[in-house]
Amino acid sequence: MRNFIQFFLVIVMIVEHTLPFELLKSIFCPPIPRLVRIRNVSATPKTLKNSQLLVVLDFVGLVQRHGYSAEEHNVTTEDGYNLLIHRIPDSPAKVEIKKKPVVFLQHGVMASSDSWVLFGPRRDLAFLLADAGYDVWVGNIRGNTYTRSHIELSASEPEFWKFSYHEMSQYDIPAMIDYILKETEVKSLVYIGHSMGTTIIYALLSTKPEYNDKIKLIVSLAPIVYWKQPFTNLIKIIVDNTAEFENIFKKNGIWEILPQSTSVAKLVKTFCEDKAITQPACISLIFLLSGSDIAQLNTSLIPYVGSFFPAGVSLFTLSHYYQNIVTGKFQQYDFGYVENFARYAQKSSPEYDMKRITAPSILMYGQNDAISLKKNIMELENRLSNVIVSDELSYRWFTHLDFLWGSDSKMFLYDKIIELLEKYGGKN
Repeated sequence: MRNFIQFFLVIVMIVEHTLPFELLKSIFCPPIPRLVRIRNVSATPKTLKNSQLLVVLDFVGLVQRHGYSAEEHNVTTEDGYNLLIHRIPDSPAKVEIKKKPVVFLQHGVMASSDSWVLFGPRRDLAFLLADAGYDVWVGNIRGNTYTRSHIELSASEPEFWKFSYHEMSQYDIPAMIDYILKETEVKSLVYIGHSMGTTIIYALLSTKPEYNDKIKLIVSLAPIVYWKQPFTNLIKIIVDNTAEFENIFKKNGIWEILPQSTSVAKLVKTFCEDKAITQPACISLIFLLSGSDIAQLNTSLIPYVGSFFPAGVSLFTLSHYYQNIVTGKFQQYDFGYVENFARYAQKSSPEYDMKRITAPSILMYGQNDAISLKKNIMELENRLSNVIVSDELSYRWFTHLDFLWGSDSKMFLYDKIIELLEKYGGKN
């Protein structure tokens, strides 16, 4: 595998110097328009039925097809990014609760709000929470498939993409939390984050501690904060070569990586569908990147998931994570000696001060997760002052993607989350 990555790098460099970079760019940053979003399959215009573009349901359509109510809300951040928040305010179960407690779900890297509702009732966490009587809000951070908009900048401009998870934590999450609290007229909410969704809530609370009072409880699924345990296999190889990839992308004006698009969806379908001879290789790649759990992966659904994920990420976000992996620290973006002094009044970027976080946290992690590793979770647990539960899930093969799409995630994880919410403040 190491030889394959090195070979791929050589090919990229040859292409870069001998041919237009359009081939690789069409995959990592395909041209616009990239897809068509609809709300009702039965009402699809005839002009779209033969479209060459990917046609998918939006969040509201994904939810409403099951008889649940769904809403979308627009929020503009202090620095001008236009975000879209989704909501499931009610359930066909018609749970009679005077004032529903509010739960906010925040997706991870390269994902969107769609990731929480792809499979439907009795399967996805968002539906289960609605059935249990919660007012469910689902966030989208800047730059993903729903949030490629700014009051002044165009997503085609490099300046639009000059943000990492730090800006998400300082602008996106506060804007969404404040909006939700105002709309629902409650003082605090439960925050459930997956992967990068955990990174940004801890970055927020460590820099703007006043938001601790607005968070009743944090449920961290597969937390990504510290990097004390070294990676192995494919992820290590990718990390070791990240600087090379980053330089090539920057040189060729690629600032957005793997958005939701027709080209990526077609690629996934071609190589990963059941009849493809390459499907075993596709499955192996997924397992190398997230952890191996064949029992929880419905391989027939990989092309369907590939129509919604990946949903885009900025190059700066990946660069920020790379910096943290190299240093092993949870710290702000390192702009280099000169700009660090201008921004931070010190030569290195400051670490996030975890002592300022007082909101109670529940940490939940898998034994077979290739990204969120146990030693890193233990470091996070030691740094936080108010961890009320730290739970290594009993199913030994649980992976990073099982938190969202495992066939039996309800049994292994979601039922437990709802029990914990009942016990530690979800309905108090």
